Amino acid sequence: MSLSSALNTATQSLAASQAQTAIVSRNISNVNTPGATLKYANVVTGGNGGVEVRSISQSQNTALFRNALDTNAVLAKSTAVSDGLARINDLIGDTDKNGSPAAKIAALSDAMQDFATTPASDSVARTAVFAARDVAANISDAYGAVDQLRRDADDALSVAADDMNAILAKIEKLNVRIVAGTAGKTDVTDEVDERNRLITQLSGYVGVSVQTRENDDVALYTDSGVTLLDRTARKIEFARTYPLADGKAGNAFKIDGTTVTGASSVMPLTSGKVAGLVQLRDETTVTYQAQLDTMADGLVAAFQEVNATNPADKQQGLFQSTKFGQAGSARSLSVAAAALADPFTIRDGGINGANFEADVRGSGDNSNLNARIANLAASLPRQIDGSPVEGSLVSFAASSLSWLQGARSDAMDKVDYQKTLLDRTNETLSNATGINLDTELTKLLDLQRSYQASSKIITTVDAMMNALLTAI
Repeated sequence: MSLSSALNTATQSLAASQAQTAIVSRNISNVNTPGATLKYANVVTGGNGGVEVRSISQSQNTALFRNALDTNAVLAKSTAVSDGLARINDLIGDTDKNGSPAAKIAALSDAMQDFATTPASDSVARTAVFAARDVAANISDAYGAVDQLRRDADDALSVAADDMNAILAKIEKLNVRIVAGTAGKTDVTDEVDERNRLITQLSGYVGVSVQTRENDDVALYTDSGVTLLDRTARKIEFARTYPLADGKAGNAFKIDGTTVTGASSVMPLTSGKVAGLVQLRDETTVTYQAQLDTMADGLVAAFQEVNATNPADKQQGLFQSTKFGQAGSARSLSVAAAALADPFTIRDGGINGANFEADVRGSGDNSNLNARIANLAASLPRQIDGSPVEGSLVSFAASSLSWLQGARSDAMDKVDYQKTLLDRTNETLSNATGINLDTELTKLLDLQRSYQASSKIITTVDAMMNALLTAI
């Protein structure tokens, strides 16, 4: 090898070492950056024995990345539902605590039993009417609290639409730069990392399917097949639902003009926060509110008064609701003002006037009270979703709370499992594509030695050439 060839080879090696050192240093600086992948140089050897960095690549694992996106979307849906159920549970309380509808109805039943035992006692009568007032307020407040949860979920859907539009706009811009850079053979690996980070963020809202095309171009679709991005970002639309009607679904979520939530959707979302919020707003909360309506209607029916002159004429008595038998009955549940003013109307009737007084024979007669107690223990006169409600009002209230706690427990179990699965998937993905600090530090030392060796060759060749020139 001639001195000039040796000098050229060493110079090229020096430049290659510098380029690789810059890449390794970049890896080390990004070791704690979420989603950063390992970058590496593609080094080629020329015909003259010299080396050069032809391009920069990054570690990728499409299958693991897809699994991480899918798991993230499923987790986001489960978390939205679980958080909502936990919020309801915190508001309602446990069966054995005094704050739940079940506890309040049980307390009313006990107070009525005491009243039937001592029907002439003014203090016991007042205890009974206060128990009735507490149960009405509790059920009405619970309905309102769940209604607020529905509105919050609806508001969160609006925020989700805005966030998704912003994310997709960023992905669109990055995609243009990546396609142009890949075609022009420039380094766009950091842009690819950022695009993947944004796609992961997007998968928290909806399940995302990624299709990679020429020049690392990507197209994005929902888990149901609706286009999110295909060269241009598609519009995400959602209008807040006002008012949210009792027992009715809220407004639908739209992507690229296609309805992706609700009964009318032919391509419904199956995962992601949006699907979870819609399930919470239109199914979970509506189901529980229907159960509260059942309790309210059961109370109204148990204490109805009958017109003595016209037995077919039945009017609401101790418990009142302007939407009796309809969705939202629990919202307006209250205790009759006449009963609060005179608690003995529970025993004697007459809340709706003299014609509605019970056939009570003196202050010691508990027959009307026993009839009310029997009504509380009787089967409920209502259906939910076309199916008859089984059991008494007291048992239904307890089973309703059990349903709530069971649904919450199931949701929490799903979240725990999916969190573990996502953590393991991300760990595996990081091991396959991420940056190992120890490995990069070792590479850096090797490159420093290579740099020193190339520098030594250049110095040696320079000395030899100077010696040659001096000899001439």
